[in-house]
Amino acid sequence: MTNNLEDEIMKVACVVVTYNNGSNIGNLIEALLTQSKPIEEIIVVDNASSDDTAKIVKGRFPQVILLENASNTGVGGGYAQGMGYAYQKGYEWVWLLDGDSLPQISALEQLAKAFTSLKPTHLKIGVLASCPVSPLTNERYDGFLWRGRFVRLPGELARCQEPFPVDSLISSGCLVNRKVIKDVGLPRVDFFMDFVDHEYNLRVRRNGYEIIFVPASTIYHEMGKSPVVRSRIIRAIARLATKSPLVVEAPWRQYYIVRNQVYTFWHEFRNYKALFFCKLGVLRMIMGMLLFNEKDKVKRIRYIILGLKDGFKGRLGKTVTPN
Repeated sequence: MTNNLEDEIMKVACVVVTYNNGSNIGNLIEALLTQSKPIEEIIVVDNASSDDTAKIVKGRFPQVILLENASNTGVGGGYAQGMGYAYQKGYEWVWLLDGDSLPQISALEQLAKAFTSLKPTHLKIGVLASCPVSPLTNERYDGFLWRGRFVRLPGELARCQEPFPVDSLISSGCLVNRKVIKDVGLPRVDFFMDFVDHEYNLRVRRNGYEIIFVPASTIYHEMGKSPVVRSRIIRAIARLATKSPLVVEAPWRQYYIVRNQVYTFWHEFRNYKALFFCKLGVLRMIMGMLLFNEKDKVKRIRYIILGLKDGFKGRLGKTVTPN
């Protein structure tokens, strides 16, 4: 593996993975077309949307490459498809975005500036990551550090405004160098949904590349829906129990969250510490769920248990249908 990267960021393609993002896709593409640092090519991978996402792209943005899938391949399949396409066309960098994200006009430029300033001292920058911010609460979603398991950033880093290394973060907003794709490969298609980004980032780090978080590069991105809880007291208890922002995912997504973590820590890395904390996280997930005023508690618990079983068995793919 060579240590030499180019002196500045050139030849950037943007890969957008969409699924029923018709309400946002027009604004997203407009934001990409007006970036202060130009993007060479925009590639939209549409995962069989049932709304007008593909129609908007075709009708309003003929300059955009649209890859339409006959079925939903998930975020793993969508990113792998788009990154593979960009790699084959020779792009040096690939900027990943979810269809519900919205970058500020200078988001890509800030990533490029961070690369230029850090390259003399950070010789193996493989990924530069934008900073996801909730459009509703302005809460900043930072990355994670790997300490035998994923841990949240300490306070001084969580408040930092300068670029700094992390070990993992969400895929949306990540600018990936082609050398990473060559050495590490593509995201796992068989994960379908959830933990795709963290598993990929673990492979990136295992191959010696650095991931740089750039707070000045802002993308607006909502991480999930806040649950309805019975009272402020219950909300406080639930937050203490889960040790994370109060976010509710659909029951089927909780299956993939659990399954893919277990598979990663058991089959790929065989990390007992990470697996222990993964199980602890499952208990916190169930505890928080019981405190929330949610529906489908039994269904959620069944999906979580199934995710644990399939993760240990190595049963991957699109095994649970989104509903």
